[in-house]
Amino acid sequence: MPKKDIFLTIIVGLLTAVVWGGVFLRLGTFDKLGFGWAVWGLIVIVPLGYVFGLYLGDWLGRRIAFFSSLAKYVMVGFLNTGIDFAVFNLLMYITGIEQGPFVSSFKTISFVIAVTNSYFWNKYWAFHAGSSAENKAKEFIKFIVVNIVGALINVGITSAVIFLIAPKFGFTQLSWNNIAAVGGTVISLLWNFVGFRLIVFKRNDPSSISQISS
Repeated sequence: MPKKDIFLTIIVGLLTAVVWGGVFLRLGTFDKLGFGWAVWGLIVIVPLGYVFGLYLGDWLGRRIAFFSSLAKYVMVGFLNTGIDFAVFNLLMYITGIEQGPFVSSFKTISFVIAVTNSYFWNKYWAFHAGSSAENKAKEFIKFIVVNIVGALINVGITSAVIFLIAPKFGFTQLSWNNIAAVGGTVISLLWNFVGFRLIVFKRNDPSSISQISS
């Protein structure tokens, strides 16, 4: 296992812990569970969990090749999702707006910021596409197209739930907005992995999804 991968995994883990910690503090998630102090434990737990995930992905990758990229993609995905949610909640906090069309605009802005972060981490780390011989403009256009579809899925699902379904099970509007964002994010993350793997970085990743080592 390259030391560089371990180092970058710890960095991604720390960044993930910070952005998600901010989201949980904003929502009071840990306070509702009765142990608000535990949010700070994410700074230790998340990086350790990521290192374990890195080794697990490497081990599985020796049997089914795409697991190595998948493990890193999932970690980057949690970071990107944290950035998405952090910016989304920050904009709602700054403006005091939690309902109406502006909420969709906030989600669009947060998604674009997360996608920008996603490009660099996925290109240079998860899919090892930094040394690709493919035309960079062409690659970036494909990346943008995949993410535009992902953005439509993400924002569309989030907006549909917020506008068409009133908060259920005693959730506040703020919590319901975030639940809606979870649904949109999960589906868009699945789409993006398939798109990155088979369309954007296909030539850069020497392994095939169906490749199984002997």
